[in-house]
Amino acid sequence: MKSRKKQFFGLEFTRENLSINVIESVQDFLEEGDMLRHCVFTNEYYKKKNSLILSAKFENKPVETIEVALPSLEIVQCRGTKNKESPHHRQILKLLNQNLYQIKKRIKNKKAVLAEN
Repeated sequence: MKSRKKQFFGLEFTRENLSINVIESVQDFLEEGDMLRHCVFTNEYYKKKNSLILSAKFENKPVETIEVALPSLEIVQCRGTKNKESPHHRQILKLLNQNLYQIKKRIKNKKAVLAEN
């Protein structure tokens, strides 16, 4: 994983039994793709420069993978098993939308640090 994404490591949003966290390693991409039977690993999403990939879990079990475009902070896709929506899809989108400001804050903090150097 490229160091440019380290600013997002440890980022997690939770509400009741639902959590959303950044996928941090290539191994995690492999496991997410295998569990949900979709292409997050085989299409090398871990190499995408302008996307942040997150895993939504219900009771600690992956249920959907989310791609957020970093320049616009738009949710590009949110897919569960075999690219279908999970029963938790609406709650996932709501939780993520409520917390996009945290991603934006980390982007701004990174830009501020770069400007200082």
